[in-house]
Amino acid sequence: MKMMNVAIVVFSVLGLTYGATITCKEDTAGTVADKVCDEAVTVCSSQKFTEYTGVTGKLQCGPCATPADCDECTPTDGITTCNVELDTSDVKTFECYSWEMKESVWTQSENATTCSRKDEPLVCNAPDYDIAKDGEYTSMLDGCGPCTVAEKDAGNCNECTATLCNSSSVLTGSLILAVLSALVFLM
Repeated sequence: MKMMNVAIVVFSVLGLTYGATITCKEDTAGTVADKVCDEAVTVCSSQKFTEYTGVTGKLQCGPCATPADCDECTPTDGITTCNVELDTSDVKTFECYSWEMKESVWTQSENATTCSRKDEPLVCNAPDYDIAKDGEYTSMLDGCGPCTVAEKDAGNCNECTATLCNSSSVLTGSLILAVLSALVFLM
């Protein structure tokens, strides 16, 4: 009888281990609900927030499609979910322009990029198009966020702190004001 009880416990544990399913939160068309995953699935995926980029990844059964864009977790049992929906109530958005070199001229994108932030300041970046040559400025995060330290130290990148402040008209206006200030100072 004792041997029979041990055999039942062993087979029960093996059955739970090899036939077990997990439950993950899953976002389907904007509706988040718990979902029992297929037996082969052993992890859940969660969204991730990155300053200036915003929310990436999705709530789902299985591993992240792009590991850098989300977080994975392993549930401790078959019922309790480990992935959680991000609280985005404190995310603030703003817009910046992206820049690229076209035919030896720095060119602003036609459409602005929507940037997201929680804890970081509102910052857009743009090339100093009087100084930066091709390859000396990289449009960081499509114009969202600060310049790289190296590009800023070299004078190839400008930062500004208002939505759409990195447009060509604003940068040109700033340059004209700087020149006029220098002329007044010299007089």
